Amino acid sequence: LYGITLSLTLLLSVLAALAAAIFLSEEFSAPLNALAEGTRAVAQGDFSRRALVASRDELGQLTESFNSMTTQLEDARDQAQRHQAEVNRAKAYLESILAHLSAGVLVFDDALRLQSANPSAHAILGLEPLQIEALLQLKTGEWDRVDPTLGALGMAIEAGFNGAKGSAEAEWQSQIARHAAGGEQQLLLRGKPITQGPDKRESGYVVVFDDVTHVLQAQRDAAWAEVARRLAHEIKNPL
Repeated sequence: LYGITLSLTLLLSVLAALAAAIFLSEEFSAPLNALAEGTRAVAQGDFSRRALVASRDELGQLTESFNSMTTQLEDARDQAQRHQAEVNRAKAYLESILAHLSAGVLVFDDALRLQSANPSAHAILGLEPLQIEALLQLKTGEWDRVDPTLGALGMAIEAGFNGAKGSAEAEWQSQIARHAAGGEQQLLLRGKPITQGPDKRESGYVVVFDDVTHVLQAQRDAAWAEVARRLAHEIKNPL
């Protein structure tokens, strides 16, 4: 009886010790488990997790550092999202302006490869969407492979920027004649480098052009009308 009682007491003591060890280990590892779960959440993009600071020891300082890190990450993500939203709004606003602009706008990279063109550029040049897609990423000197009537335009743009390099303003303006399917077009071109950053480093080029054929025709008609009026006046006086 004495041996059985002692064995039972020993067994109960061992079980109690095991239970206490499991309980204490869970209590001690609970903050670490919370940090591990928070780390996994941060890895998945959830920065809202905050661990409870239960002590002021090294583990508590680690928990405070983790909470501070997640707060900073959440603020940085929110700020990045706000900036991205502002950029998207500015881009949509600029695209809306370019879509309703009557003049054609062509944007090039630093190697004079076409990056984009607004709808007015399509209409003035009389190009189909497939032709515009074929012009993308092509240098201006290679435009005649897509449409022979674009050769003069591409060469004028390339010559304009090459001639403006090194000048104070680096802007240029020229007028060319393009032999299109509907007749001869008079295009007025104006080019300017795109600069970015505080050092004004060139990162591309933009060309704005318009069809001034009707304007020139109206000027010629007005000039001939003035000449005819003066001739009629000079002939009328002797008569």
